[in-house]
Amino acid sequence: MNRRLWFDLPATALHAEHALSRSTDTGQPALLLRNCASPLLAGNGIPALHATPAASAVHTDPLGTGTGASTRAVRAGTYRLPLTVRSPLLGMPLRDLLRHGMHAGHVWFTVDVDPGGLRAIATRPVRDIGDPPAGAAWRDAVLTVDGLGSYPGQTCPGYRLGGDLARFRLDVLQRMLADTGCSHIRHSPVFVTTDGGRTWLVDEFGDRAPVTDDGDGWWRVAHPALHWAAAPITLITLNAAAGPEPAPVFEPCGPGGDLVRCRVCGAVEEIAYRELPWPSGTGVDTTRTCTICGSWEGSDPILGWHRNPWPPPPEHTSTVHNHTEEPRR
Repeated sequence: MNRRLWFDLPATALHAEHALSRSTDTGQPALLLRNCASPLLAGNGIPALHATPAASAVHTDPLGTGTGASTRAVRAGTYRLPLTVRSPLLGMPLRDLLRHGMHAGHVWFTVDVDPGGLRAIATRPVRDIGDPPAGAAWRDAVLTVDGLGSYPGQTCPGYRLGGDLARFRLDVLQRMLADTGCSHIRHSPVFVTTDGGRTWLVDEFGDRAPVTDDGDGWWRVAHPALHWAAAPITLITLNAAAGPEPAPVFEPCGPGGDLVRCRVCGAVEEIAYRELPWPSGTGVDTTRTCTICGSWEGSDPILGWHRNPWPPPPEHTSTVHNHTEEPRR
């Protein structure tokens, strides 16, 4: 069966970084893909990454147009994807592809597989689908559309259909619907009508779409004429003297707050501590490093507190590459 497997990119990259720092499989860090009815992806780092379980394929798309491509059984097998080896077919180490995808804001890691083996891998920013799965995370955002304006609401990162997905609280929705009929809105892309007890958005060609209730206090607004653009809402702590203050890398957790959790990757009690006294005896350099993802924060008498969150900087340009590793027997 020819199909495309969609994995969460942050989870994939986290398993990759763990394998890079803790691989004992003949010294070659790699991702391991189990191709089966419910595909799984994990790294070969030892011990296994307990903070994040093996990544399950969020979506599985059939590829090809022939009948046989969609009806043949899945060829089960485990594929090994080396992270540091530059393959002629891949063009760069998979490690660099994942890091660059993370820095580019991509959300997905995709693998194309057929009965002959793996055929292509890529990182992707979005998946074109208007109805994300029930477990998909919605994030606060400011959503803007030409002809109406900007409104606070939520979007679903990694999914889009014509534009970013958008939903709003009822008060914001009412204000937006009122704006479609205001005289100062000269070129509103839609107008509002009510039919059968439902509110509909209608464009100048008569194409209409309902305003739908997500059932949790949020209302979905989608129409082919509305191309929403989402901008994330970033919360920062302001320091009047120094300006924006970045959030710390680590935080206390556990019932009594006596454990330490990495806020970047979620690892608990995976921290390496280091103190280095200055030769002059005037101070101490201190650092705390997450041994899973490599994020760290530290302080010294000159620079004060500073941090370096994961992911590491990319080394190459991301693109779509072919990959034809054979399954391990």
